[in-house]
Amino acid sequence: MKKHNRGELSKNILKAIGGTVFVIGSLALPQLPIIYKMFDAENKRERDKIRRAVDRLQNKKYIKKYKKEGIDVIEITENGRKEVLKYKLDEIKIKEQKRWDGTWRMIMFDIPEKHKPARDGLTLKLIRMGCAPIQKSVFVTPYECEKEIKFIGEYFGVSKYIIFLETDKISNEDSLRGEFEL
Repeated sequence: MKKHNRGELSKNILKAIGGTVFVIGSLALPQLPIIYKMFDAENKRERDKIRRAVDRLQNKKYIKKYKKEGIDVIEITENGRKEVLKYKLDEIKIKEQKRWDGTWRMIMFDIPEKHKPARDGLTLKLIRMGCAPIQKSVFVTPYECEKEIKFIGEYFGVSKYIIFLETDKISNEDSLRGEFEL
């Protein structure tokens, strides 16, 4: 079992359960051996760490454990699903292409004030992913990112306010080329 930082084991267990639950609905785990195998827990100490992590996830109401026809079942809750999406949001990145295809990707949005936290979250995420702001709610990148932008918009619940454009010409192109080292 690889070494996990504080909280990382719980996060990885939740992601593993979440990925499974999306496929089959719930995960039957008599005494957790499937999770032990997933994390290569070879001794009692490692299995105890996993059991404690699962207990913490249950205390946080990210998962629920119950018996069904004599079998222990672990199921991810709605809170757990949201947490898994947050992990995915944190991990999402725009992949840089080795060779630029000459297309600029513009992300524009006009998100109402009542959705200000979502607007601020979207803006921060775009900046962290390396998009360049060219106006207050207009960002640009030379790299393909439509799927990532759709996911982020859905996560924040503001996709209907986001417009994604691709263009081969943009004013200020020289300064943007310099910013992206193209």
